[in-house]
Amino acid sequence: MATAGTASGLVIQALRWMGQRHTDEKRIVDMRRRLSRADKEQLLRDVRYAPGWIAEIMRKVAQSADK
Repeated sequence: MATAGTASGLVIQALRWMGQRHTDEKRIVDMRRRLSRADKEQLLRDVRYAPGWIAEIMRKVAQSADK
């Protein structure tokens, strides 16, 4: 797995485990709050390794709260 050992890998695995139906805005905000700026930048670089629905959530998580 290309993202093994990275924050992106953890996010992808967590989202797979939770499933699309259980990933709501509250969880997205929580992940956004817990990840560093560098982690969020890595999410955007690694989005190509994730399935479509997970990639969409990764982009949401990586968004800055002040945008």
